[in-house]
Amino acid sequence: MHVVMEEKEKRRSASRNRTEAVVACRPFASGGAAHTADGVIRNFSEAGTYIESSHEFKLGTILHLRMVRYPPVSAASGADAQLRSICLAEVKWRQEIVGHDSTRYGFGLKYLD
Repeated sequence: MHVVMEEKEKRRSASRNRTEAVVACRPFASGGAAHTADGVIRNFSEAGTYIESSHEFKLGTILHLRMVRYPPVSAASGADAQLRSICLAEVKWRQEIVGHDSTRYGFGLKYLD
């Protein structure tokens, strides 16, 4: 497991900034029947973000993310990137997070500019 995390760190081109921002996630589609799910952004960079949600999105899904609640931010945080309040991002990877009373999903998202 430790080796896998080291490999992920090597592939990252931008440093991560931690947060606990609440976001609304909705698949970006032409139809109006898409389900909106709540999520929490755990970290972000210039290129993308990692979120956790109780809803399972498929790989390749384009999500419309809208900030619901920002956490307090320190002026001396030194963040390399700004947290986006609204954006489109593609699900590049996902993982299941099994807890003792629920299942959540973690998603690596790449911003679409």
